Amino acid sequence: MCLQTPFVFQFVTLSCDFSCITGKKSNIVEKQVPPAEPPEPVVRGSLAIGSVSLAVAKTGAQIQGICLYKYIAALKNQEAPTQFHIPVSLVTLLTCGKTSLGKLNLLEEVILIPKVGQQVKQCMLVCSIYNSIYNSCEPCACSKANDAFVCESGALAVRYERPEQPLDLITEACINLELPLGTEIHLAVNCAAPELMDYSKGKYEVATGVLKSPDELVDLYQTLISKYPAVVALIDPLRREDRDQWEKLSSVLGNSCSLLSDISYKSQAPPLPGVGGHILKHINETTVSDLIHMLVSNQEHVTKAAEGRDSAVGLGLDYVKLGGLSGAERMTKYNRLISIEEELAQQGILGSIVKQSLPLDYMGCEETASS
Repeated sequence: MCLQTPFVFQFVTLSCDFSCITGKKSNIVEKQVPPAEPPEPVVRGSLAIGSVSLAVAKTGAQIQGICLYKYIAALKNQEAPTQFHIPVSLVTLLTCGKTSLGKLNLLEEVILIPKVGQQVKQCMLVCSIYNSIYNSCEPCACSKANDAFVCESGALAVRYERPEQPLDLITEACINLELPLGTEIHLAVNCAAPELMDYSKGKYEVATGVLKSPDELVDLYQTLISKYPAVVALIDPLRREDRDQWEKLSSVLGNSCSLLSDISYKSQAPPLPGVGGHILKHINETTVSDLIHMLVSNQEHVTKAAEGRDSAVGLGLDYVKLGGLSGAERMTKYNRLISIEEELAQQGILGSIVKQSLPLDYMGCEETASS
């Protein structure tokens, strides 16, 4: 597929030395990026705290003779709810981050968002998209540009140089399968931009050797979203420190795309301008009680998604992120979600998610502690 390079017009401040002409050095200085915020202190032995908290919750559920998700729901609501709903499964299709083989760093994850209201089994129809993408990347021995392998998250890590390439691959797969990308299904992109900042140069390295200032990165996102309207959410598109650019990005994208930020390590930090939701991760010293507290205290920004099946259902989240569709460990998570859905339906307490105007309008939660 032949792609035309997008043309972006922008004003750039240049730092030039005209001393050879005027005899005086120029006072024009390039805009400096804000320094990184100091990291929050890590509790010694914190890797075990989240897992121990989950183990305690499981023990409490066993003592009471109820499922883990019902136990967590009772903790959150002070009583057992009369209805539960199953969160929509966010499926990671591709990863093009720093761990992939190609030059592209910016798209850490390209995530498929199924239609709200579908059963988990119906959402699993995205397997056809995954298989189509895998087959198109299969002849990697003959074409170095399409090298791909299955990474730990269960998604395909592909070798690409430009952010348009993986999005074109998914678009083409949906066209071939006659799937309505942009209407029935949408995409989210985990940019993981904080990991791409080169502080020595004050710019983001979006691809090997390709550096973008915060303002230039905003222009790049605007171009991508206008070209690929099926992308309805950007996760961590900028560092927390680039507050002006968060506000600018929210302004230029409007209601066409939601901005989400990861608050797992900065749960007490002030909210970012323009952010419509947050990402939570059950990691390190984060306990089940911490997750409940963060949900309750961020009710004005709640897009709900998680990586733990029982935790996501018990916390009442709208979305659950379980990774890709390769590997027994990942498929076990999806199968557990299906079994919870069937169990709730048999008990007559399976509700539905209130339809939102735009996918991922509010909060996300990922869990890495074993559940």
